Amino acid sequence: MDPSKHEKEPGPPDASSPSPPEWVGWQWPACPPAAGKEGAPDPEPAPAREPQPAPAREPQPEREREPVGPQDPAPPDGGWVPPGGWAPSGGGWGPSAEGREPPGGGWMPPGGTWDLPGGGREPPGGTQAPSGWAPPPPPPAGRARRRGWIIVLAVVAALAVTGGQLAVGGLFRDSGPAVVPAPAGSPAAPAASPPATSAPAGPSLPEEQARFVLNLRAKAVLQHDRISFLATVDGRDQAFYRSQAALYERMATVPFSAFAYTLPHPLRDLATERVRRRYGPAGAFVFPVEVTYRFRGQDASPVLARLFYTFAYRRAGWQIVGQDELRPRLRDDVEIWDAGPVRTVATSRTLVVFHPGDAAVARRLLDVAERGYGQVAASWSARWERKVVILVPRDQGEAQRMVRTRDLSDVAAVTSSVVEAGPSHQVLGNRIITNTSVMRRYATLDLQIVLTHEMTHVATRKVGVGVPLYLVEGFADYTALRPFAVPLRVTRPALAAAVGAGRFGGRLPSESQLLGRNAELAYDEGSSFCLWVARSFGEGKLQALYRSFGDLDGDPGRRDEDVRFRRVLGISRAVAEARWAAFVRGAL
Repeated sequence: MDPSKHEKEPGPPDASSPSPPEWVGWQWPACPPAAGKEGAPDPEPAPAREPQPAPAREPQPEREREPVGPQDPAPPDGGWVPPGGWAPSGGGWGPSAEGREPPGGGWMPPGGTWDLPGGGREPPGGTQAPSGWAPPPPPPAGRARRRGWIIVLAVVAALAVTGGQLAVGGLFRDSGPAVVPAPAGSPAAPAASPPATSAPAGPSLPEEQARFVLNLRAKAVLQHDRISFLATVDGRDQAFYRSQAALYERMATVPFSAFAYTLPHPLRDLATERVRRRYGPAGAFVFPVEVTYRFRGQDASPVLARLFYTFAYRRAGWQIVGQDELRPRLRDDVEIWDAGPVRTVATSRTLVVFHPGDAAVARRLLDVAERGYGQVAASWSARWERKVVILVPRDQGEAQRMVRTRDLSDVAAVTSSVVEAGPSHQVLGNRIITNTSVMRRYATLDLQIVLTHEMTHVATRKVGVGVPLYLVEGFADYTALRPFAVPLRVTRPALAAAVGAGRFGGRLPSESQLLGRNAELAYDEGSSFCLWVARSFGEGKLQALYRSFGDLDGDPGRRDEDVRFRRVLGISRAVAEARWAAFVRGAL
């Protein structure tokens, strides 16, 4: 779902919470031990490349770690592309961020103050807060700040491009240009590009030639082979060549353990008349390209991204002559290295990827994530990878490009993943993407609640896309707030205000309410419902109710919910809703 459909309306800024007295002696709940922090290792030395039947090349010089400077010479006007560095500009791709999303509101601490664990009772002296807690800085004047998170889901299925939108999936289909025929004797539906040793001759068979170019390019990424990477690029377009040289330098800082390009089958040429005119009578082909990759030490399943390359025949053979030329109808996905080189800090289970200059923020997030595993484990006992990748864009603008939305000013973090349709619900890459412009100002306690919420989404994602959104967001909030043994009015202030004002309807929140302007109340309703289920039936039943929706491939209907409520809780959805409403009114 496009987050731009849920832009926030202006509103008054939040009132400041009273300064809480210091809470002494509080500790975070225990979590499993983890390896100490360490920087991710430098990329491994490249193994020797297989010889390519290409023209003789100069030996590859020692590559520097930083992007090349503007003092390098320009590429030649045509033919073979020599090695050398170029000033960075443009070009990139990354995992898509599509599908259902929670509201565009970053986490806001509840109004008033906090109490912390005390044997299930409010500590003596009333409601208090832990030492070091402070509310996040207020939002800009004129904007109402609310709590919320965006969850980006893309359901992988047989693809269709309808009305100019690309759904995430296995095959790329379009009602436009004709199908490019596969080479004679090729398999009906190849699963991946075969290894290439030499380029097929001649300007024909564009699919076969494109696969060769992409195989060479992917191999160059993994082997840190700048010469081979740039050999896939047309050197006559100096601006494009320089942008691709800069892209290579940025990608060389990423800790890939696997990387591949594939073309879908059947393959369709998406080139428009404008694109064909640009490249002259020789013609050009625009193909959708699927990129899969893994980070070292992470990603049990590969991350999936999509981009659109323009291929044309040149004197040096078939080459990539353009990228992302189908805007606004179709766009390349965006990754964190598209904005600049990256650095990493890591433990055995957490990887934080950030840009130079943000090491302090990255280390804070690493520390918070390590505590979050114990909190997630206390609420969710099902198997999950128990590893997290956190991406730290330089600022809000970069985060918005990565998740394809116009406004994240009220959002602290986003969980992005691709979930395959079908019984396995394979998750293709989980990423927590921070809005660094917002998170930089957060106190450690606020960071903990935000990151634990997002880590809960990572842990539960394999259940699939059929879970009602009030359970998805409610369970994540319930897990993040679970360590605080405090009254409901403290942890769910929007709900307390609604009950006090007579605005509580006693109905579980709909998806539109969770995505709407009053999302903070909807989140409080969802999390308080999970709290009621856990207290009334036990935490095992709460988890069982969540997992019971795993057999659905889409949003559940009321009957789907009722069947599962009766099966797990032994009561209908309507009875559960009524009892939860009575619990809320009694507590508030």
